[in-house]
This record gives sequence, C-alpha cells and structure tokens, in this order.
Amino acid sequence: MNGMDRRNWAWLPGRLRFRVLGLIDVVALWALVAVLVGAGAWWGLDTYQEHRDYCTQDQELRRVGDGEECIGVTAAAYPFDQDLADVLGRIEDENEAARESGKPVVSVAVIMPYSSRTPGAAMSKDLIRHSLQGAYLAQLGHNHGPATGDTAVQLLFANVGEDLSHWRTVSAELASRRDGESPLVAAIGLPNSDAATLAAVRRGLGPARIPAVSAVLSSREMEHPYLLKVSPSTDQLVDALKRYVSANKVNREDTFMIADERDDNYVANLRRVFREEFGAQYGITDDEVQRRTETYQGIKGPAEGTPQIFRRAVSAMCAVGARTVFLAGRDADLPPFLETVDRTRSCDRGPHDEPMRILRVSTGRDPVTETAEMRAIAERNNLEIVTAAAVDAPRWRAARSGDEQVPKAFALFADSYDRYFGEEKNDALGDGYAVMYHDALTAVGTAVVAARDSGINPVDHHDVYDELRRGSPLEHCAAGCVPGASGVFTFADESTGTDEGARHAAPTGLWPVCKPVPVVTFPKELRSRSPLYRTYQEQGENTCPRP
Repeated sequence: MNGMDRRNWAWLPGRLRFRVLGLIDVVALWALVAVLVGAGAWWGLDTYQEHRDYCTQDQELRRVGDGEECIGVTAAAYPFDQDLADVLGRIEDENEAARESGKPVVSVAVIMPYSSRTPGAAMSKDLIRHSLQGAYLAQLGHNHGPATGDTAVQLLFANVGEDLSHWRTVSAELASRRDGESPLVAAIGLPNSDAATLAAVRRGLGPARIPAVSAVLSSREMEHPYLLKVSPSTDQLVDALKRYVSANKVNREDTFMIADERDDNYVANLRRVFREEFGAQYGITDDEVQRRTETYQGIKGPAEGTPQIFRRAVSAMCAVGARTVFLAGRDADLPPFLETVDRTRSCDRGPHDEPMRILRVSTGRDPVTETAEMRAIAERNNLEIVTAAAVDAPRWRAARSGDEQVPKAFALFADSYDRYFGEEKNDALGDGYAVMYHDALTAVGTAVVAARDSGINPVDHHDVYDELRRGSPLEHCAAGCVPGASGVFTFADESTGTDEGARHAAPTGLWPVCKPVPVVTFPKELRSRSPLYRTYQEQGENTCPRP
C-alpha cells in the first residue's frame, strides 16, 4: 500500500481522495492548516509569556519591575541572592521537618526585601542575611525546644521588593493562607519605618486581621492596632539618651543638629523627637540668623539627587564650635559623616579639648562604623559617638557571668548563632538584626504556645493576636513575657482604656514593655552613670524583671 497515495488517507474526506483537487479545495486545505498552526503558535506563545513572568513552576513568585525581582510568598528556598543560599536552605529543611513532624503546623511570614541591588535599597545584603539567620534560630528553638508545646512553625519567605513597594501582592497572598493545613498566624519583619510599610499593615494585613510583629521599626508614626513592635520607639531611645546626658557631663550650650531631610517616617520622626526632647534646653532651633541645625540627603530612598553630602552641614557645625551634635539619620550615613569631619579643617581640635559628642539612635552597633578606619578617625578628631540602641551584642558577649544588665537569653542565642553560622564575621551580631528578628518570631511562638496551653486547637491568627496583647511584666512575667535575646519583654496596648471617641487620635500601636535600651559609646567603652533604661519603667522604679 502506497502511503503517499492520497486515496489511502482515511482522514481526508472521500470527495478529496478520489478527485483532482481544485483551486477551492487547495485554498480551503491551506486555510485549515494556517488556522491550526496559528492557534498552536498563539497557545504556545501565550503559555510562554504567562510562565516567563514567573520565577517558579508553582507560580508563587512572579518577576516584577525593570529589575525583575521575584515577588510573592513561598516556603521554598528560592535563590533570591547567592549570599542567602545557606540560610534559606536551612529554613526550607526545617519547614519540611516541621510538616513531617506530626505536630500541628502554623505558618509565619517573614516580610522584607530579599535582594539589595541599588544603593537606596531598604536593607543591605548583610542585614537581610542576618535577619533570616535570627528567624531560623527562633524557628529551631520553637520546633525543638523543651517549653514550646506540641506545635511546629513553618516560615514563609514574603518578598515585597527592595523598595518595599510590592506589599499589595504579598498581603493578598498572605490573606489567602489563613486557612488550611499550615495556617498563617502572623507576620514578622517589616524592616523600615516608611509609607509602604504602614500601607502594608493598614490596607493589607490589618483588614485581614493578621498580626504583624516588626523586628526593628521604631518610628512613632508607625501605629496600627495590628502592628506590634519589638524595638523600643524613637521616643524611648531618645529618652535613654536624655538620661545619659543628664547623668554624664555633656555640654548643653555648644550644640548642633544634623538631620536627614528625606520625608520618610523614620527620619522625620527622629528629627521631631530630638527637637522635643533636647530643643529648648540644648538650643536646637531653626532661627534664621543663629540657626543650630543643618540638613543632608540620606542614602535610603529613591535616587533623587546626590545623597550623603555633609560638607555644608559639617562646616557649619564646626564653625560654631559645636561640642554636642545630634545626628538624626540612619546607620548607613554615619561613616561618610565621620569622613567629612576628618577632611574639614575647621573641625580640627587639640587632644586636650573637650571631645565632640555625637548623639544618635540605632538598632545595634553598626559594624561598618566600628571598623579600624572609623576608630582612627574618631580618635584623631577627638570624637565620642554615643548611641542608644536596642542591642549591644559586643558588650553582652564580653560581659562577665552574673552581669544583671545582660539579657539572660542572650548567651544561649549567641551560642546557637556560633554553632550554625560560625563562618560569619565576628561582628555579625553587632547590627542587632539577627537578635531582633529572633525575638520577633519568639514573640509569635510564645503566643502560639499560650493559645495551645489554653486548650485552643487549631490555633489561628485571631488567637495569636489575642495572646500577643495579653502579656504583663508583673509577678516576674508570669503572664506571658517573651524570653527575648535582647531582653525579657511583653507588649503594651496603648489604646487600652482610651475613650472610643478619641481613639483615632491616640496611639494605637503595641510597643515592648521592659525592653532594655543600652547606651553605647565609641571609640572608648564608657560605663554610664545612669541605671539601665527599661521601656515604660519610670526612673527610680523597679517594676521590670531582670532582662
């Protein structure tokens, strides 16, 4: 049988098998072929374009923007950045172990950027990695610790982009994960005090009733009933500085303030608080003739203009002989500020002159600042940098056993960090992010255990939110304090007892109670004459348990 004989083609209509094809038949046949080929090509191109936009086959992460960041939520170790491969892999393994443990599993999202490609990115690569490392250690502590009940925690990587702008996509996905086998019960992270973070809570997580526990937010502008903060507020950090300068000899006349002029929540709030706490008493004014303030453009934020230009501000500061300087800016701006001081001739002073004290606040002790180069600049220019911080890991590591200012849980945390991430630099804990992310997840885990101890099964996001708000520091934290590596703490619901008619104007966020605020000096380690500051504890009181 000749396969090329058209008369043997069973699929071809009989009238075409046994007659010579006419023009109409040929046109119709080619039209059919064209339709089939076109449909196949359209389907293939459409499928390609659809899948091309996704970073993963399960379509959990989607490429967005010119930088094609992979935005979304996943429990798998997607290679956002090669520097994160180790910690992401460890968390993925622990997620799988949690799901196979036979315990009830709850999910907690880690909301933050997972890449840092531009100078104005919300977080540096080191901060991202350290944050995830801290969250991993808290996950291990919960899943394998002796006092965490019969639940296990799965972490979800929730990437909102390096500028935090993709919160809508992430919030919608998290809202859809509140039910199921591993229900989402909370989110942690939320690293920057800016409009995108606040919108993510006000218009995303809050309406979905998902509690958000930020590790490092400190601006008082970041208020919402579903936004809890592990960090002391800017007001409390500056108050700790005020107690320091009151107890130590600090010049109150030759003062100056240099402030980041960007209009984001953090720096705007810090400028305001510095003026409120120190302005009248220390002469920080905007007087047109005798002004004692100058501004600069910080590195964080959109690339508009040239950031970190301190020449004018430093020249003005030194021209008036300032000895006490309030620096209202972010950690990343401190090294170029110090370098500018070093290059400015009008700042020269003798070794026997009173040092210039630079007062600032921070999450931790920035390792970039405390380098040999920065130490040499500080010593050469007779500078003393005084920082109110949430974490003082170098001092806590070096402290003698029994030092009551060192958090009880820090030693165990530091040992675990060295065990799992010993290849990191010795100062990796200095920035405070690993400690604070650990404590944020520990707070959620403590709430999960409290709900289970109350007989709740399964635990959901409503239960975790209720437990987070119920802690009390009284009676040695018998009512649910968090054993954080940065100190024992619980949360204060400042809206409690507020008249409903005035609720909209009152603080509605939840801030940590009894959180220690150490004051750090550089390049010399000086012990403050004032007692350890504890948030919400009045000076002279002793209502908080040992940290």
